[in-house]
Amino acid sequence: MRLDADLQQLCAILTSDAVPADAGRLFALARVHRVDALLARRLRARDRLRGAAAHALSGEHDLLEICDAAHRHGIDTLLIKGAALAYTHYPEPHLRPRADIDLLVRRRDLPCAEAVLTGCGYARDVEADAELWTGQRHFVKWGAAGPVMVDLHWRAANPLAFSDALAFDDVWPRAVMVPALGRHARTLAPADSLLLACLHRVAHHRDRVELLWLWDIHLLASRLPPEEFARFSERAVRARVAQVCARSLDLARECFGTVIPADTRQTLAAASGEPSAAFLGEGLGPLDVARSDLAALRGWRVRADLVREHLVPPASYMRQRYPRWPAALLPIAYVHRIVKGAPRWLRR
Repeated sequence: MRLDADLQQLCAILTSDAVPADAGRLFALARVHRVDALLARRLRARDRLRGAAAHALSGEHDLLEICDAAHRHGIDTLLIKGAALAYTHYPEPHLRPRADIDLLVRRRDLPCAEAVLTGCGYARDVEADAELWTGQRHFVKWGAAGPVMVDLHWRAANPLAFSDALAFDDVWPRAVMVPALGRHARTLAPADSLLLACLHRVAHHRDRVELLWLWDIHLLASRLPPEEFARFSERAVRARVAQVCARSLDLARECFGTVIPADTRQTLAAASGEPSAAFLGEGLGPLDVARSDLAALRGWRVRADLVREHLVPPASYMRQRYPRWPAALLPIAYVHRIVKGAPRWLRR
């Protein structure tokens, strides 16, 4: 990737003590990449941080409430992505913006975890109970500060090409505490967090270059001891996401000068033939993802289940999606949904 002049300057400001006199003009670009709070801190522009600090303080209560409630109900949960990194790797939580709270649970604990969220005042979005094409469910609660959204995951990433990465029972024994969020908040071990940060931006966001995600990777990698880097690369190869991880680390190195051990780079570079590598580059569309999911499954029966999840969701979902349609017209509603959604499937 070639960085244009403004992006180069923004990256340099975030990693250097030297601040050019005209750096303030970069705030618009920083907002696009969601690093405007980091830039404001670097420029000592405290007035630009007040809103972010207030929002983070409000969100902290929600995190504490969920972690404590899950513990009371005997459910193992892991805070993942931004909600955890804000408290483990950023100097102050409000410097790491996040749109939602991401939780990882065992698949068998999903019904109990949903009940916990409901008990905390969250309502589930209108969505089908899919098992194959997605590995998460979505919840929202409306408060004085606006909506609080929770993504409840039982897989680290939705596309099945990434399904071997970060299984809950594999990562749970290595999980670490998040002291700032009380006794019951846990998150992934640093090497596992780095693996998730590397694959998430590719699996869910089609390899889009966004500086916030690369800054996460930079912070995680910069604190990882050499022996943990070795374990990280071994897990990446075993989960068949080494090429994806290599791409994310290379971008972080290009933007922020992230230091990656030579043996890690060699191990990742030696990988080939990984299905997840198809997600590198920004040209993948929904139909391509569906084809990748089909290729990842073994047997026509389970492949038929995937197609059915996409085309014929449960009637309970359709009644929620089309509440004004009489029951007799439900078959037509299915056709309407397929026709209306067809352009999105062809989008790239």
